[in-house]
Amino acid sequence: MSAEIMAGLSDALDKQMFAQVCRHFSSAEIISFSRHVRWRPSWDLKIRDDDGDKHLIVRAEKGKNYVSPVSLLQEAEIHHILERHGVPVPHVHGMLDDPLAIIMDVIPGQINLTTASDERAREKIRGEYIAAMARMHAIPLQEFADAEFVIPTTPKEIALNLYAPCEQIYRKRMAGRPFALMDFIWRWVLRNAPSHRQRAAFISADSGQFLFEGDRLTGLIDFEVGYIGDPLAEFAGMRLRDSTEPLGDIGALMDAYEKLAGDKLDKYSVEYHTAGFCGINGFLLWPLAFDPDVNDDYVAYLSFSVGTSRWAISAIAEALGVTLENPAPPTVAPLSFSAGSKHLVGAVGALKGEGPLAQYSVDKALSLARYQERSNLYGRSVLEDNLKDASQLLGNIVKTPEQAELALIEFIAQAGPEHDAALVRYFHRWLRRQDFMLNDCGSSSFLIGLDLQKIKPRAG
Repeated sequence: MSAEIMAGLSDALDKQMFAQVCRHFSSAEIISFSRHVRWRPSWDLKIRDDDGDKHLIVRAEKGKNYVSPVSLLQEAEIHHILERHGVPVPHVHGMLDDPLAIIMDVIPGQINLTTASDERAREKIRGEYIAAMARMHAIPLQEFADAEFVIPTTPKEIALNLYAPCEQIYRKRMAGRPFALMDFIWRWVLRNAPSHRQRAAFISADSGQFLFEGDRLTGLIDFEVGYIGDPLAEFAGMRLRDSTEPLGDIGALMDAYEKLAGDKLDKYSVEYHTAGFCGINGFLLWPLAFDPDVNDDYVAYLSFSVGTSRWAISAIAEALGVTLENPAPPTVAPLSFSAGSKHLVGAVGALKGEGPLAQYSVDKALSLARYQERSNLYGRSVLEDNLKDASQLLGNIVKTPEQAELALIEFIAQAGPEHDAALVRYFHRWLRRQDFMLNDCGSSSFLIGLDLQKIKPRAG
């Protein structure tokens, strides 16, 4: 069967990964092996051994130019630790090394609570999820120290334990390239860490990810940015997940957690960690906008960078009590011959991929062609509006994007908290225009116009 599967593979990465799988499961029968058609390389795998049939997933790293704060080896160790402590997670069967990948069980169930049968089932699943999360937060930290996770002690260290390493990854990846947006987000996060939050625990960070079957939670998934931090930050992560997979009232989930864990959760700290977690998405993904790998889904990464940065700025505004107003939509003002980019969209759209993976490559290219078309069509309008806003903020006329970027970085480096409101308004307008440019760019552009669920004021 393995020889037949190998003969049916045409992609070089598929062949390389399947050869590793065969070596890893040398005493088992490989029943099936197929690539998931998505932006992260992963494969569906079914095997048969002495214990029966197993349904597995093989997950590789995101791409050659993506740097993660958590290694796949540490991610596998997270699964082992959580499993030992009774937290329902996929069992890890081992690692592959070329390329590096993790092999784990596919646990039964489905994602997205909106697909549950009714509200009673949703409420039960939400309760089981919060209980599993509270159990995870109670695991002794020494378990994670033994797996080479950094254990913070002070409130500021606890708040920044994921954000600071990601900022360092960002600086290295950007190699001195100026980008004022992330300078501002980082400086605000660094200055405003909650001093009253002293509890540390292992948290999933990219939270709200679980599977369920009927009205029963079957397991938590995805710990690729898990770290030791403030348990309250989980509810910031849930806001991001809720934008595409609605979780229900996050305030009610916070109430349920308070009762289980005896931890008082406040709105300001949730807004702070929303800015921080959205910020680390920017730290890890914005470098790909400037230096992508040829296999990356460029528009998907850019959409996620713009969307999460927009939410970071909105969270800072909420923490500051600043009201944001959207700019007027850009007008048609092409940078060059508009027929050229329109022609590119038509040419790419006429291509046909042979098989799902090849068609996915065509779809990625079509999304990028549409983005280039909109960038050309509205380019001069967006450029002029951005330069006007920057000149007004700086009190000095800037004539080029490069001049504006450098002047903004210098301004941010010297600005105190009294300038936060003006900077928040500026970057909100800048990001809304970027959001506009990503509109109608196909399936890769998926966060356009979405806003996070509001966190209501909470009793002190």
